[in-house]
Amino acid sequence: MAKYPIPANLEAERVVLGAFLLDSEQARMSISSIDEKHFSGEDKRNILIFRAMRELNDLEKPIDSTSVIDQLSNNKTLEDAGGVSYLMELLNSVINPDNVEYYINIVKDQALLRDFLKETDNFQNRYITGNYDDIHQFTNSTVETLSQIASANTNKSFRRAGDISFEVAKTIEEAKRSSGGLTGVNTGYKRLNKLTHGWQKGDLVILAARPSVGKTAFALNLMLKAAQDGKNVAFFSCEMGEDKIMQRIISCVARVEMDHIATGQLYGNDKRMITQACQQLDKLNLFIDDTPTPKLGDLVAKAKKLDADHKLGMIAIDYLNLITVDRKMNSRQEEVALVTKTLKQLARNLECPVIALCQLNRAAEQNDNHIPMLSNLKESGSIEQDADIVMLMHRRDYYKNQGNNLKDQNPADQTMDENFQAQVDAAAEEGKNRNDISVVNINVAKNRNGQVGPCTLLFSKAYSLFDNPSEEMAKKYGEADD
Repeated sequence: MAKYPIPANLEAERVVLGAFLLDSEQARMSISSIDEKHFSGEDKRNILIFRAMRELNDLEKPIDSTSVIDQLSNNKTLEDAGGVSYLMELLNSVINPDNVEYYINIVKDQALLRDFLKETDNFQNRYITGNYDDIHQFTNSTVETLSQIASANTNKSFRRAGDISFEVAKTIEEAKRSSGGLTGVNTGYKRLNKLTHGWQKGDLVILAARPSVGKTAFALNLMLKAAQDGKNVAFFSCEMGEDKIMQRIISCVARVEMDHIATGQLYGNDKRMITQACQQLDKLNLFIDDTPTPKLGDLVAKAKKLDADHKLGMIAIDYLNLITVDRKMNSRQEEVALVTKTLKQLARNLECPVIALCQLNRAAEQNDNHIPMLSNLKESGSIEQDADIVMLMHRRDYYKNQGNNLKDQNPADQTMDENFQAQVDAAAEEGKNRNDISVVNINVAKNRNGQVGPCTLLFSKAYSLFDNPSEEMAKKYGEADD
């Protein structure tokens, strides 16, 4: 290590050991909250004595001066541990053993600081010796390692059930006052709100579909709804550039067709509507990062920095399968498992929902009517395991347009076509292309803290816009409000 004093508080170490010697019951309750590695080693006697205490505790024997002396003798370390005189000295260093937790935290804090300094020395040595291949990987591994040290040493203890219950009661009361019983971020869609109660803090939400079904468009709609509700939203676009993303957003907000925006061929009120949309977007705290195939460490670091500057209410990532990791793994499955685990940790650490888009594998094409299932999640079973919510998107006309034969529609599908016509006609009056509106099913296939079930939405591809269906149409699908 570098030439600086090693962080240690020998007095606190002695008080902890003395408290354990003085009060056997206190030792039994508190000894599991501290480990041998937390002692600095600046006074080797402390480590030897604590080791003897842990051995006695593991054997379910009482910890007192007599038993510790016997255990040290059995270990042939009594003399190295300072003998009986040092144990008496430890006993005399304690006034009130009830304060032992305070001193335990001091010892653990010093250990945390030592671990930090040790790792920073390691990274400095790697830099000096040139023991790294890529600067970004080198810096990201530094951040990740230090973050792991901090997380491992977090002093989070039990909380009284009564204290937690009052907080939950407050949440219930807020949900009662809110529209539709929301306890999280408004999704913007009635049926989805009913199933999820909104996007919850700390949740990892997976939105999965085959390519070109509408994942990105739907994610942009969710992101816009949250930002329009006053949330600070971060969007990581791993595949599409920021200009293309913004074209879609403007099209959605302005209700100007994407073709008009992409080609610059504007008609009627298009220019005025685009200007108004840009003015609306300027008022939103919506942040976009379009780094292609980002490294996991970069993504996490950017999210944490943005959260420090603007407390985030939602993070969306398009899409999970394009994220790379900073370390060498044995398989892509292991890489994806690390990604999903890290994203879940990010959601919990920042206390905001993380919505990650994901591709389905080709096996979904072989399913009955191509309807996706959880087993179709691509590359790793950890996606389903780590996610709090998994939503699977399905669009029948996607397969019709590809010339695939579908089985006969069920009665609900047949009646839907008649009911849907009215909404298509209404959309046509607003200038929408009658052939450009699709029925999309968002199947909430997993919901750790809520209901599962289908959510039917209308998708206008020309505007990248998702709408709620009419009440009549929702009834046909059994999704109407009770």
